[in-house]
Amino acid sequence: MPRTENQKIKMLYVLEYLWKHTDENNGVSVGYIIDYLDDKGITADRRSIYRDIYALRDVYGLDIDGEQGGRFRLMSRQFDVDELQLIAQCIYGAKFISKDKAKQLIEVLCDFCSEEQEKLIKEEIYTADRVKTTNEATLRITSRIKEAMSKRENGKVRVPTKIAFKYTSFNIGDKLTQTERRKGSYYIVSPYQLVMNDGNMYLMGYDDDKEKMLTFRIDRMKDVKVLKEPRSGNFDAAEMENYTKRVFNMIGGQRSRVELRFTNDKLDTVIDRFGMGSDVTYYPKDKNHFAVITEVEISDAFYSWICGFRKKAVILNPPEVVEGFQNFLKDIQNRYE
Repeated sequence: MPRTENQKIKMLYVLEYLWKHTDENNGVSVGYIIDYLDDKGITADRRSIYRDIYALRDVYGLDIDGEQGGRFRLMSRQFDVDELQLIAQCIYGAKFISKDKAKQLIEVLCDFCSEEQEKLIKEEIYTADRVKTTNEATLRITSRIKEAMSKRENGKVRVPTKIAFKYTSFNIGDKLTQTERRKGSYYIVSPYQLVMNDGNMYLMGYDDDKEKMLTFRIDRMKDVKVLKEPRSGNFDAAEMENYTKRVFNMIGGQRSRVELRFTNDKLDTVIDRFGMGSDVTYYPKDKNHFAVITEVEISDAFYSWICGFRKKAVILNPPEVVEGFQNFLKDIQNRYE
């Protein structure tokens, strides 16, 4: 591009340099900007750079600090560095996003910050050690599911539809491999909600054949297709919220209302698990204990969770759940006799 043509976009290059090389803690002198422009084939003197910077500040409204003869800094952006670090942590902490895809997303995220801030973000994130999926298609899968669930398309009302997909599970042989369930035949479900739990993404969908809601791990789905057939069922937001709480509190089993007793130091942990909704009741049991009454799905997962508290948790009611827990403990003990 001729140098005279480059002059027309000089201010954009000035903004680009300020964006990447300055922040509230790092400033640059006009000399650095002149050298940067020269590399782009643009000849500029100090006065023209000052005019560009003041136009960006006074006309365009950018938060630029500094005066002639000093150092200039871009003080604020759409996101501050703490917010970007939090978003980056969420990206890399999501198990359903592969390690390579997470790095790509963080590179995009770093377009919103200076180079020095970028170092802070990557320094913290890339040293994190988390289990990640190897499925590179998870973002595309969630996009397809959202497309099927969407109630509007091109500004018009749309009826949500079913999806078809293959589902995999790990198989242990000479080495761990993922194999397709149902001998590779497709699952067909009506998608209702995507849920994040413990770093994984799940789909909750209604299965016509089983006549119930099922839960699927996104990173174990493949070959997802959006069908034209309208989805089955009619579940409102309240029903989906209740289902979500039941499934991800204690997976599987018969639903039951239970009364549990814990030592007082476990209150925060129990609230984190059951929440503080209108369907959950907490009350002091004695000086050192509190009790909670809530609904869970009685399963080995529930009993295992109780075991984790050792002597600090007791199932009080109902009697059949207490008996079920006793049998659960006996089965474990028998394994070691």
